Amino acid sequence: MTSKRPLTKRSVQKLAERERATGLDPEDAAAQWLHENDRQPPPPVPKSATKSKTLHRWRQQQQRNKN
Repeated sequence: MTSKRPLTKRSVQKLAERERATGLDPEDAAAQWLHENDRQPPPPVPKSATKSKTLHRWRQQQQRNKN
């Protein structure tokens, strides 16, 4: 008998999203409660927002100088 692989963090998130999205009537009291109390976390900030173009250009120049 084979056992199931353990769930990863991402697969749990996707499963929770699917469960939230399916079969809920917007007028349902439970759906309203979930909408008010089970807020989604904000999307992660992309790495590009924290990296400067100057740093990128400096690193590229360092690579060129080594060669």
